Amino acid sequence: MIQEISISDLDPRQIKQLEGADRALTKDVNYSLEIYSSILKQSPGCLELRKRLRQQQLKIAKSNTKGISSLLGKITNAPFLFKSRTNQNPESVLTSAEELIAKNPLNAAAHQMLADAGASLKMVGTVVFAFETIRLIEPKNLQNLKKLANAYLDAGESDLAIQTGNAILEINPSDGDAEDMMKRASVAVAMTKGKWEGSTDFREQLKDKEEAEALEQSAKAVNDSKGLEALIRQTYDKVQAEPENLNHYRQLCDYYQRYGDLQNAIAWIQQARKLEAGKGDISLEEKERQLTLEYYDGIIEQWEKALSADPQNSDSQKGYSDALAAKKSFQRNQLISLVQRYPNEYGYRYELGCILFEAGEYDTCLPHFQLAQRNAKVRLDAILFLGRAYLNKKFFDLAIEQFKLLKNEIQIMDDRKKDAVYQLGCCYESMGKPEEAIEEYKAVYSADISFRDVADKINAFYSN
Repeated sequence: MIQEISISDLDPRQIKQLEGADRALTKDVNYSLEIYSSILKQSPGCLELRKRLRQQQLKIAKSNTKGISSLLGKITNAPFLFKSRTNQNPESVLTSAEELIAKNPLNAAAHQMLADAGASLKMVGTVVFAFETIRLIEPKNLQNLKKLANAYLDAGESDLAIQTGNAILEINPSDGDAEDMMKRASVAVAMTKGKWEGSTDFREQLKDKEEAEALEQSAKAVNDSKGLEALIRQTYDKVQAEPENLNHYRQLCDYYQRYGDLQNAIAWIQQARKLEAGKGDISLEEKERQLTLEYYDGIIEQWEKALSADPQNSDSQKGYSDALAAKKSFQRNQLISLVQRYPNEYGYRYELGCILFEAGEYDTCLPHFQLAQRNAKVRLDAILFLGRAYLNKKFFDLAIEQFKLLKNEIQIMDDRKKDAVYQLGCCYESMGKPEEAIEEYKAVYSADISFRDVADKINAFYSN
């Protein structure tokens, strides 16, 4: 058995190596991957590092189809490799699986091998992660979805097991395995929320038949108004019986959100945040923020419909502009507060930077985009916005540096790269360098003739 740990639990020397590898990602990704793999081999229980490594591996694999094609001959031998390793100890199989994944991160069989080894070593999180990765590669692989659902159950993630069961039933509505799994998941939900132990019949542990039926409705993701009303009544009774239990408040919020009553959903989250256990719960704060934004979006949508029906109506015009302004004000104030309280949550810095950029506050948004690059999920977008901000300030040399970085790092000509290359051309054009500018515009034109006004720029160039 290998204990699963986080990066912070690693040897300080390993942590220092990882920090260096993180910094090198933009310049030499292969070097960073070597460091990740080496440390993971030394500490195979570090699930956080495994996820970080896999994110980069999959990113490269999906953008480099040529490299993948060249590996096809090697991949065909993978099943024989698995068979030959069945007699090895699980630790060796774990290492072998990582080696195969490094060669081809999109090889689902290698991830299955990782899951098998993880199961033998009781590495529950690793097993879940392996099946989650296969789901990314083969989203409609029913056998894998069933394994993932059962892995969620083993990990105590009953709600995720139910969600996965619903995904299976969307593909195959008559799948008996999925229905059986969801029944077991509903029992697990009841056991967890009610803190009951050792029961083989969860109905006997519930207060009455009505509550049992409500639980089954929840497991099947009931969305009709009658079913949701029953669930709301049942959960409200639970709140009255256990007023300090945060789970009941979360559940009520979820039901009201699905019911379409966002005001009540927000109100119950606010009540939860007043409890002693909820005061420091960041997830509750984030839930309230997202629900409030959803509420504003609903109001804005209503005004848009009114304007569509009568574009000249002054009341509708004012209502629409007021709703937009209210949402922006809420977003800005919330994000400023979040950044002040959680300065190292770089995702919030990215969101705030976007709000400030949209408002034309380029000096203010710059430091947020600079720091947001530390978050791998938003790093490339932060670099793009940083370049845009420099461009708007006419700091062309600094803008070029950012756009070139993206141009070289993004392997495929997706929308983000097209934007970066196009804006690189704009920088050269503004600096009076038409030859350099047209080369960048040509690159975009070759990939997407309809991108912005690049066709006009190319036509103008060749007509001179």
